[in-house]
Amino acid sequence: MQNTEQDPLEQSPAEAAQAASASPEKHGKNKKRAVAVVLAVVIAAVGFLAGWLGSWYSRDARLRKLSWLIDTLEDNYYQDVDLDALYDELYDAVVPDRFSYFYTAAEYDRLVAESEGQNEGVGVSMLQEDGSTRLYSVVENSPACLAGLEKGMYILGWSEVGGEVSSGSVEELSAFISAQDGDFVLYADHSSDGTASAENAYTVKKSEYLAAYCLYRDSGSTYAFRGETSLTLTDVTGTEGALTGLDEDTAYIRLDGFDGNCASEFAACLALMKERGRTNLIIDLRGNGGGYMTSLQSIASHLLRNAERSDPAVAIAVYRDGSRNTYRATGNDFSEYFTEESRVTVLADENSASASECLIGALVDYGTIGYGDIYIRRDEETGVCRTYGKGVMQSTFTSLSGDAFRLTVAEIFWPNGRSIHGTGVTPEDGAVAVTAPLIPGETDTFLEQVIADLAD
Repeated sequence: MQNTEQDPLEQSPAEAAQAASASPEKHGKNKKRAVAVVLAVVIAAVGFLAGWLGSWYSRDARLRKLSWLIDTLEDNYYQDVDLDALYDELYDAVVPDRFSYFYTAAEYDRLVAESEGQNEGVGVSMLQEDGSTRLYSVVENSPACLAGLEKGMYILGWSEVGGEVSSGSVEELSAFISAQDGDFVLYADHSSDGTASAENAYTVKKSEYLAAYCLYRDSGSTYAFRGETSLTLTDVTGTEGALTGLDEDTAYIRLDGFDGNCASEFAACLALMKERGRTNLIIDLRGNGGGYMTSLQSIASHLLRNAERSDPAVAIAVYRDGSRNTYRATGNDFSEYFTEESRVTVLADENSASASECLIGALVDYGTIGYGDIYIRRDEETGVCRTYGKGVMQSTFTSLSGDAFRLTVAEIFWPNGRSIHGTGVTPEDGAVAVTAPLIPGETDTFLEQVIADLAD
């Protein structure tokens, strides 16, 4: 739309003609104005140049050298230079450890959405194992989960609906999934020896979905969080089955991450546990890589047996300058769900990290569990038996353009002052080692052994 207001610094044609016939005195004034304008422009230019030079020379000499190198490369190299790829490598070089990350604005927006449970895709992660493609994880309430796919299944093939079946590597399967807009078929089985057929065909479609992080089970039921726009604790016993072998006093809650709605989901599972008359609890943290401190603070508030304060400490961050920040539980209502005799058991593996290990530490320090109540997977081939060992915390710094730098800023200590960074929790602490596969098959031998131990 055209602006109808006249710019006061711009003359109309009539005003220009009147100025041309003005008296010599007015022409003199106009010349003075012109000189003033020129001087103002010159002063502005000098100021800009001085500011630019000041900014340039106020930079670290190493940054000036790097800028000169890149400019010289771009102007004089005998081939075209992919500056985007070059800067990606430079960004990676700045990242100081494996826990810190640089995100572009688009990547960070996506990360924030996922941290709130707003996911998009199929909802699986895969790995290559002995030449076969296997599902390492299946996100609760994802398209893959709702289609019936389960963690540990082998992918025997894939196809478009009614199309020819293909097979191959994880990379080839990922490329196939990325290219799909509508329904497609994954052929999967708990055995790698099977062949793709109608009996093991699962129709899946990429879509946006709300990720769920908790699953509740006991000897008579299984409940999962389901829903398209909001999550509801839903009885899925008919399709999932109950947890066979578990005694009638014990509930099982699997906690997959400290993200999204996990805190409210965990509280809902505890309420269901109480409603169903269970007073003992198994918390499964296997594969839980952690998440956000706020989620830890909320979940821990229900689980600290001997905490005296209404907001007991669950973790302590110590920064480079020696300053400390104590993270406290958002409440203290252990007795709402448990009795003095209640037994709490924790399952973990080498991928239980960060907030998972903080939760374990808080449970140990407040007497909810002893080390003998922690079961950790032992790798049959390597003998490794420990939790991940991540005792550091990251903060995210954002630029004006929306890019983000997630940087390690503090070491994390348990309430009693212990740091497990680099070591994790091990059998040497008193934890119980369980020799079992990292990815369960159709039968979860790790969980079965724990249930058997609890029954003795």
